[in-house]
Amino acid sequence: MSKRRVKIVLLCEDSQHEAFIRRFLKRMGWNTREIRVEKSPSALGSAEQWVREKFPHELMAYRQRRQRAASALIAMIDADNRDVQDRINEFGEACNSMAIAFRTDGEAVAIAVPKRNIETWIHFLSGESVNEEDVYTKLNRERGCKPAVDYLVELCRTTRLTADAPHALALACDEYTNRIIPIK
Repeated sequence: MSKRRVKIVLLCEDSQHEAFIRRFLKRMGWNTREIRVEKSPSALGSAEQWVREKFPHELMAYRQRRQRAASALIAMIDADNRDVQDRINEFGEACNSMAIAFRTDGEAVAIAVPKRNIETWIHFLSGESVNEEDVYTKLNRERGCKPAVDYLVELCRTTRLTADAPHALALACDEYTNRIIPIK
């Protein structure tokens, strides 16, 4: 039996992150069989801390994997009440604490940081007016984000995000465009 080749590793906090990113990648033409998901185990403490601590290990694995095949690493972590850049800096600090160089410009390593949380993006993409300070209601089912993700894909393929889009969503789109699309 042959092992399947993993092209993209998703490192995320929860099932809603996974559903959102997986749906987005699938609609953008990525083979979902080439995606491996590393999700924080539920009920085992802070999910954002788990993602930050796991990131340096996945970054090292990415660097080994990319020498054999085109690969990418996508990490998603909620900003909560922090600044998006502060969260990204925390990934760098986690790498530094393990004496691992943080991602470089040429690496297909994207970090998406929804502010306040992923529901902000989902509600915006569902046509609601949002801000990045309020907490928005969770979906009953993770797959309920499908229409929102489909709209995001439409925006990515035809136009661009609107001016009222959450800043963190625009940053995540730039991460995808500049770091992940080039390996496709």
